[in-house]
This record gives sequence, C-alpha cells and structure tokens, in this order.
Amino acid sequence: MASRTLLSVLLFALFVSAAAQNATDPPVSAEDEDWGWCVTTEGDNPTCQSLITILADLDPEATHKYSCIVGDGAEDCMKKINNGDAKFGVFDGGNIRKASNTYNLKPIRIEITGTSTDRYFSVGVVKKDNCPRNINDLKGKRTCHSGYGRAAGWTIPITYLVDSKIIPVVTSGPAQNDIESVKAFFSKTCAASNDQTKAVCSACKTTTGCTQEDIYYDYEGAFRGVVEDSCDIAFTKHSIPIDYASNGQYAQTGWTGLGPASDYALLCPTPLNGAFCTDVANYADCNFGNAPPHTIFVASDWPAVEVQEFQAVLDAANNDPAFNALLFQGKNTAGSIFVSDATKTLAYSGTVDALVAPIEKAATSLEAINAAKPPTGAAAGLLPSLLGVVAAATSGLVLAAAL
Repeated sequence: MASRTLLSVLLFALFVSAAAQNATDPPVSAEDEDWGWCVTTEGDNPTCQSLITILADLDPEATHKYSCIVGDGAEDCMKKINNGDAKFGVFDGGNIRKASNTYNLKPIRIEITGTSTDRYFSVGVVKKDNCPRNINDLKGKRTCHSGYGRAAGWTIPITYLVDSKIIPVVTSGPAQNDIESVKAFFSKTCAASNDQTKAVCSACKTTTGCTQEDIYYDYEGAFRGVVEDSCDIAFTKHSIPIDYASNGQYAQTGWTGLGPASDYALLCPTPLNGAFCTDVANYADCNFGNAPPHTIFVASDWPAVEVQEFQAVLDAANNDPAFNALLFQGKNTAGSIFVSDATKTLAYSGTVDALVAPIEKAATSLEAINAAKPPTGAAAGLLPSLLGVVAAATSGLVLAAAL
C-alpha cells in the first residue's frame, strides 16, 4: 500500500513538473525547427551552404531543416529573424544594441578569437613610413573603415575623434551628422554599407554605390586599402595587420604591395613611449577602445528547447574537424560569417548590457552626434561643449556601472 502511495506521489510530481514546463515554454512548432541562417551578403552564401551541411551532419535531430537566407545587410537580417523568416544571425558589436532594442532579438552565443578573448581592440593602422606626426594630424587624410556603423572600424574611433575635438561636428547636409563630419574632415573615405544612405565610398574600390561586396570592406578589407594605397589609415581590428601581412598566417598574395608586419604601424590616440606610432604588436597599449564579440542572435520568443538543441550542435561543431577547417583554422581569410581569427563559439546566457558595456560610451556619443541640430546665433559656439558634456557624463555613468 505504501509503495503504491509513493508511486502515485511520484507520478503526480512528474505531471506537475511537465505542466509547469509547458506553461513556461512556448510549444515547439514546425516553423521553430526551420533553422535558417541569415548572412548579410551574397558573398557569405557559399560559406553558409558548407556550414549548414556540416551542422546537419552533427545534429541528432532529423526534424531540423537547415537553410541559408541572404539578407541585404545586418539590419535586414535582424528584420528577417524578427519576422520568422530566419532563425540565426551573427552580428558585429556595433549592431548588438540595435538587434536587441529595435528587433527584440536575444544573444545566445559569442565567438572567441585567436587571442583567447571575447573582446577586440579598435586600432588605426598606417604604413610605418607614412605615420602622422600625431593624432591631430589626420585632417585631409584618406581613411578606410571596416564598414559604416561597425564597432572597431567606425563607432569607437570616430566618436573618440569627435569627443577629443579633433573632428568638428557637421550638422548640415543630406546624410547623418557622423557621415557629414567624416566627409568634411577627411579627403576620402571608404566605409561601405548595403544601406546606400550610409555608405561613404570615395576611397573604396567602387567609388559610387559601395556595398559589403567592396574589396575594402570588413576588417581585412580596410587594411588592404592601406596596403594598396587607397587610404592613409585603416580603422580596423587589432589582429589584422599581424595576420594579413606578407609574413602573417593569412597573407594575401593577391594584394598589391603587401609587405611584412614591420612595414606597418599603429597610430596611438596618446603617445606611447614618447611616440604616436608604434609596432603593430603593441595594440593593447595603443588603441581607441575595445569592442564586444560578434554574437549569434535569435528571436526572443524562440523556444528554450530549440535554443538548447542549437547550443548542443554548436558545442559539437567546436570539436569537428570539418567545421574548424571551414571557419576556424585559417581558411576563412575573408572573415565570412565569423571573423577570420575566430577559434570557437561559446554559449552566452548573460545580458545585452553586459555585452555592450565596452562600447556603450561610444554608442551614446554617436547618438548625441547624430541628434545634434544646426546651431543658431549664440548657440553656435556651444555645440562642441555640449557634446563634450554628454561624453563626460556618459563616461561617468559607465564607470559607475562598472564599479
């Protein structure tokens, strides 16, 4: 009798647990098992096709339907995930806040790079024999950026230069203030984008209508612009000049004029050992700030059981020779889907705020720059000061949050 009573209690407990699970998690539908990867450019599609073939072989769940969806840039992929037309997207640190706030996506996985960190530094790369005298000597130079709105290539360095009163804010013109300010300060710029209202193309290979297909787009593309003398300085990721130089692990034989890493230098925001330019290996002490990792996002209402199954597949992929050969062992030199020096991905269960903390000051400053109105009368002289106050206040808030 006692054993029957105990069995009844156990069955009831299991029933209650299952009911609670069902009440908490949305049911899994056939659409939830359509595992579509959204890539931001057609150039990433071949890599994606190879990627999903490998993942499908690793996946024990036969019900998952893998596919690749080509979006028109990062924001279009966010829209597709939000609308249910795709399930996953990998976004740069400069797009993390937008993915969360505008499109209600959640981060579930981050990439780790060759430096065994989930952060990377924003640096300015120049040819060693063409180093500016100091950071204030950039007026009229030609610049290449990893892309418009990218963390290391645009948001961090441009807001630093504006907040430091090196680049004056321009509040008139057809484009956003940050774009007009850059165009007025530098002689030529390449900051490609699939959104043509934000693309700056004068230093790109395609000088009109430059997109993410331009050869000077992305981290390595910006550096290539310096190598091939389309730009005087490249704002990019710290590992690029070391990895892509002629003696680097990802050396590109098709780049005209590529030299060893010793031919290039970093331009420091403040002097390092009395000099504004230093060896490319000194990025930890010569940079404009650090950026969050590239992050895999999904819709916030995607069932938890599907997230868990996805994490299991990606965990298995970290140890799969074919997956590593495709993306993490030096063959992904174009930085397709994941960055070129990524070594693995890890599950992420933290908050968006924690992810974007390193870039929050720069992102807030960029918003202030683009929200600034054309000054009139006596207010004309106040704009730089007001932006300085915003930057200082934001810095204080970020520091307080960190403490």
